[in-house]
Amino acid sequence: MTKRCLLSLTLAITPLCAQTLPVQAVPVAGSQSIRTNGGLGTIRLGASDDGVWFGWRVGIPSAAFRRLTFSEAAAKADYLGLSSIDGFDTQLLSAEIPKKFTMNLARGERNAVKFRLTELSVGLSGYHVDNIPVDDASRRKLLEFAKAVGAGTVIGKAVPADFASLEKLAAEMGVRVAIDSKGDPKDVIAAMTGLGTQLGVAVDLGSWSRVGLKPTDGLALVKDRLMAVNIPGNVSVLGDFFLGAFRAGIKPLIITLDVTPGAPDATADLKRSVEAFEKAMLPAMAARVAQVVDSPIGKQQRSTALSAEMRQKIDAAVARQAIVKPKKPRKLLVVDLQMYSKAQPLGHASIPHGNLMLELMGKYTGAFEPTFSNDLENLKYPKIKEFDAIYLNNVCGMVFPDPQVRESILRYVREGGGIGGSHAVTYANLNWPEFTDMLGAWSGEHRTETQVLKIDDTASPLTAMFGGKGFEHNDEFYHMPAYSPYSRQKQRVLLSLDIEKSDLATAGRFCKNCSRPDNDYAAAWIKNYGKGRVYCTLLGHTEYLYTSPQFEQHMLAAVQFMLGDLEADATPSAKIVKK
Repeated sequence: MTKRCLLSLTLAITPLCAQTLPVQAVPVAGSQSIRTNGGLGTIRLGASDDGVWFGWRVGIPSAAFRRLTFSEAAAKADYLGLSSIDGFDTQLLSAEIPKKFTMNLARGERNAVKFRLTELSVGLSGYHVDNIPVDDASRRKLLEFAKAVGAGTVIGKAVPADFASLEKLAAEMGVRVAIDSKGDPKDVIAAMTGLGTQLGVAVDLGSWSRVGLKPTDGLALVKDRLMAVNIPGNVSVLGDFFLGAFRAGIKPLIITLDVTPGAPDATADLKRSVEAFEKAMLPAMAARVAQVVDSPIGKQQRSTALSAEMRQKIDAAVARQAIVKPKKPRKLLVVDLQMYSKAQPLGHASIPHGNLMLELMGKYTGAFEPTFSNDLENLKYPKIKEFDAIYLNNVCGMVFPDPQVRESILRYVREGGGIGGSHAVTYANLNWPEFTDMLGAWSGEHRTETQVLKIDDTASPLTAMFGGKGFEHNDEFYHMPAYSPYSRQKQRVLLSLDIEKSDLATAGRFCKNCSRPDNDYAAAWIKNYGKGRVYCTLLGHTEYLYTSPQFEQHMLAAVQFMLGDLEADATPSAKIVKK
């Protein structure tokens, strides 16, 4: 080969060798999550919503599992019903990448971290190092790494002399830095005076307990510098801490539920800690719900939100005569409170439709006088006894964490009151087992679709208006999972999906919990609870429920049943003696 040929070959190859490697995209991850609940039913998940709840991310430390890799620990977080985990630079990353989870990971290895977290639907809330580097280059590399793997907060030790430069870099890079503070945080907090908000503290309630610092006293010291809190399983009086943090307006906040020191089984111990957390959060949740009730989004949604055309349609469909004459003047309390989501704080768009329907129903038939109010005092004794029934209009989320409200509602129905609700009420109070058992409902997979409903109880006065014939209906049909409290052993089913005539193909895809082994997809039912009367329908997402004369007649019958005027056999469907 001549020199000329060699030169030509070299020139042809050089540009290829000099090219910058393309940025590796994180591959699309399929879901490997096994969590069966969501933010509407557990505060461990719901707490992160900073619009409805607190802006608090609740997770576990990956290092709690000493023999597991970070990848395996992330699966444990998902198993425990959590969507967050703290990572540590002392832990092996995975069996496939047997390296420590440090800032020295290559780009592809970092992408593997993000892929694993994505497929588990778990987020990296905090990244822990023992000591934050003192030189600027290493600090910058650390914060860049944390940001690259999805951690918005770096947690580690640093000396007060470095605080100012740390905060400046953190602000520049958009990553928060929490100084790991063991014991009394007074000196650390004092050293942060005058610095920006990207620098704060990470505290440990176990350490506070050992130095005699009460959670509420510690909160008074750290105030809004608190970025992360570690809570070992043996720490008590958590309710005071969470309520205090809420009242202090502390957010965002990383809450890490840690193992009890010396616990032989980390998974079992953390499960107990998570369950204890759910209970300990109730005081803070009750305070937050009360705050929402007193805000504009907590007020009743009236028909002024509807167009004149829609108001006319609902008016035209409402019955003008009661099905039965009331035994006495009746009062119906209508509640439409929402603890739904930041993106949709007012809940379902059909709430004003339901409120107008009930308003006109009471006006035209004289069967009841509706009171539209989300005031929680109405749901407490003795005030609750002023009403003959309570209607939960598309109520959604954990709206009743107040122990007094809970006790009053259960007592009220057991002693003869009526309660019922529509559609999203099946997503209400999923963290309150006694309520879901009373209602007989649970959240379920769904989409808006047209299906065929059949009449299960043709002899009931609540279905007489349908003439015993099935019909097509467009709505969201919740497919309650097999583990839900719904059962024909406990409730009298009025309407259900006709599976012989309906499409149960779940939009042509596999869908976890969409299919029940018994093929039983109820749409409306009644039941007795103590001396009280319960009605529930999964329908009401679309306007059809409120503009159909048949359905409005059905809803009138349901309300009169709840009020105690319309007699209907509530013997559970499975216990009916066939003649």
